[in-house]
Amino acid sequence: MKRSLLSSILALLAAPAALLAQNTVVVTANVTANTTWTRTNTYLLETKIYVTNGATLTIEPGTVIKGRPKANPVDATALVIARGAKINAQGTATTPIIFTAESDLLNGNLTQSERGLWGGVVILGRARLNTASGQGNVEGIPTTEPLGTYGGTDDDDNSGVFRYVQIRHSGAIVAANVELNGLTMGGVGRGTTIEYVDVYAGNDDGYEWFGGTVNSKYLISSYNDDDNFDWDEGFRGKGQFWFAVGASDKGNQAMEMDGGTSPEDGQPYALPELYNITLIGSGATSTNTSSFGLLFRDNTGGKISNMILHDYRGYAVRIETESAQTQDSAKRLAAGDLAIGNSIFGSFGAGTGNTQMFTAPNATSGGAAPATNYTVEHLTASAQANRINTDPLLTGISRTRNKGLDPRPAAGSPALSGARTPPADGFFNVTNYIGAFSSANWAKGWSAISSLGYLTDADAASPDQPVVSGSTTKLFALSNRLTLAANGTFFGGFVLDGTQSKTVLIRAVGPGLAGVGIPTGFLADPVLSLRQGGNEIASNDDWSGQQIVDLTRTAGSFPLTAGSRDAVLVRTLAPGAYTTIVTGKGGAGEVIFEVYEIK
Repeated sequence: MKRSLLSSILALLAAPAALLAQNTVVVTANVTANTTWTRTNTYLLETKIYVTNGATLTIEPGTVIKGRPKANPVDATALVIARGAKINAQGTATTPIIFTAESDLLNGNLTQSERGLWGGVVILGRARLNTASGQGNVEGIPTTEPLGTYGGTDDDDNSGVFRYVQIRHSGAIVAANVELNGLTMGGVGRGTTIEYVDVYAGNDDGYEWFGGTVNSKYLISSYNDDDNFDWDEGFRGKGQFWFAVGASDKGNQAMEMDGGTSPEDGQPYALPELYNITLIGSGATSTNTSSFGLLFRDNTGGKISNMILHDYRGYAVRIETESAQTQDSAKRLAAGDLAIGNSIFGSFGAGTGNTQMFTAPNATSGGAAPATNYTVEHLTASAQANRINTDPLLTGISRTRNKGLDPRPAAGSPALSGARTPPADGFFNVTNYIGAFSSANWAKGWSAISSLGYLTDADAASPDQPVVSGSTTKLFALSNRLTLAANGTFFGGFVLDGTQSKTVLIRAVGPGLAGVGIPTGFLADPVLSLRQGGNEIASNDDWSGQQIVDLTRTAGSFPLTAGSRDAVLVRTLAPGAYTTIVTGKGGAGEVIFEVYEIK
């Protein structure tokens, strides 16, 4: 047992009353009927809690769920959504849902080294696997437990919604070399929504998919002890905007990708498709000799574009062949089922040579070595448009709580050009940059790395936006002066009617009201988000830049004081309807939301 887990158990036994708030609800029985967990309670999992019998568990924004530690590893606490049941956990950008350990006081008392204090979250569905039986018992759940079964024939299966969620200090060891992941997905179908999730300080993988087709966006794996992202058994989902950052002393693969287990050439093949991911390791010169990049094996395919892979102690990419198997990942590469393109490979402790960074081993004991290093041939081919030994020039990398982590590209970063346009298939967002971030920091506010002080508070100065003059498109604006409650949210919007693009100036003014005769009672720190069709286009917390000063004057609005914590966006937009979200950090106060057209 790890020292951190033992000390946490002893602390709980010594002073349980100090850790159990008056409104704590101890959950001891499975959820077998539609149930809602509210933010006015803290829910303490006493054992593995299964949502079953076709029930839906709804969890309100801001709700905290804690797992009690167990002396017997097999009894590790977890929340398991069984096949046929659903989870409806929809946090918000300002009020995320938090899963964590019982000893987490939510004030930063636990460090990133305190891992494995409880199990994790498991979602099981009826989508296809490529195992011989087409179903299985998920890792970390006793094989004698029928509610741990996953898999089926419905790739469109819907296990619910899991959005704006933190999962902290998970990964309890349940047996030798068997741990629960932060978020485990077994046979989850593409009808399920998974987005805006941060798995922080886990003892195993951040995320693991066992088969299935679920798509996901805005995933964070932060300071976990094993792999950030791991798939097995024919996973075929899509992903965009994945971000990982490793601890300086822990972590294994950036991504560990397995195609099949029994048999390895089972159908359907693992062929996921990923765009816009940023993966940061323990440090190219760190002491963590287990810090590696991407591992493809056991006949997995997969296509990855617009990736930043940087700062790992070992190799960058390893694609295995299996001389004892009829199919392997090298054959998926040759068939075009495995590809990595339009990506940036930064610094690696293995060295700067192609054969040091990119390996092509035979994983079968005693088998012949590959005739050529097909991994090098693929990644260095001009058609793949990869850039190797190239510093991605990220704004800041930090593994401590100094608010120095800022994974957005800095001015002049190579990530701002050379991207591949994602397919217009209804899932992928159209992007023109490499990595998980552009100027907007979608991890800010709701994630564990943000609330615990790793992530920067400041928005980088926005680059000047192109301004369209003389457009005939008309702006029909919604402008409001309102009072937001503490941590409140206001939804506004506007319509651009016409056929040409239009440049707009959007402001959420709180502190700036002091300059127009409202010296007190204003919202101290508004945050502004611009969206269309559910997708965030841009966001701003604290405005900066001469362009905003100039366009404010052009629009005829009152000026803002340099350094004020008002939020401002300048964007040139196509005709259509847009939604704006204004949120306030901290206390309540007045705010003006306004949109100006730039003529």
